[in-house]
Amino acid sequence: MGRNWDWSFCQGKQRRLEAEVLADKAGTQCSQPPLHSKDATMQARFIEGWNSVTQVDIQRAINPPQNIGQALRENKRLRDLLRITP
Repeated sequence: MGRNWDWSFCQGKQRRLEAEVLADKAGTQCSQPPLHSKDATMQARFIEGWNSVTQVDIQRAINPPQNIGQALRENKRLRDLLRITP
């Protein structure tokens, strides 16, 4: 596969995650994949990327995981389990 095909696939994933975040903020459903290219192969790779996004990916994009430093500052039990002093 060519680099442009890979780029189209990655763009499909990225644009889907952006669309899901915007749809969540607006309280609506995510739209269908937009037109990315008039080239059929590039559009097909874009749609493959769009459809490859999982629910876990979407939830991580909407609610990014907290970094471990912040979690340690806020969670005494976690500090105790890891035996870390504040």
